[in-house]
Amino acid sequence: MAYVIGLFAGLISGFFGTGGGLLIHPALTSILKLDEYKARGTTLITVFPAVLVASIFYANYNYFDLSIIVNVVIGGSIGGFIGAKLMKRIPKFWLAITFDIFLVIASIKMIVKG
Repeated sequence: MAYVIGLFAGLISGFFGTGGGLLIHPALTSILKLDEYKARGTTLITVFPAVLVASIFYANYNYFDLSIIVNVVIGGSIGGFIGAKLMKRIPKFWLAITFDIFLVIASIKMIVKG
């Protein structure tokens, strides 16, 4: 089942230009029954190869802006460090609720903006 989750997330990653983490994390917690902390770490590590492979193809077509990439990578690295440190201080229940709320808000915004 983990292969199917990875295949689907990789397909979405390449097609939509996302990391697939929004699909992998819920699948890990609901289908594979991983604990909330392990699901987050596993998601981050499994998303990287799919993003790397898809990024190579996007780069070959020149579908990127290097000046934006640099700034986002710097901010994302700092935010990722802070978020990873804070995660262990938040109970698993609240991590799950917060993630679910984020998914709902993101989904509504995508539907409204088209």
